[in-house]
Amino acid sequence: MKKLALLAALAFIPSVMLGNCEALMQKYNAPDPGSKTMAQISRWISSKVDDSNDAKTLETCMVARAADNPNKEQVAGK
Repeated sequence: MKKLALLAALAFIPSVMLGNCEALMQKYNAPDPGSKTMAQISRWISSKVDDSNDAKTLETCMVARAADNPNKEQVAGK
C-alpha cells in the first residue's frame, strides 16, 4: 500500500511543479525559455529574481526547456 501511495505522489509532483513554474514565469515576466540558452536563463534569473526559492524553482524548470539543453526531446522540423 505504501508503494502505491508513493507512486501516486511521484506522479502528482511534476504536474504541481509545472503549474508552479508557469505561475513564476508570469510573476517575473520571464522570457520564452525555448529561445534562450541555459547560460542566458541563468544570467536573467540572477539579475531579475530576488527570492532564492523562486530562483531555484524557476531556473530548474526554465533550463529544462532551454534551447541548448542536451536532455530536451528533439522533434524533427523544430
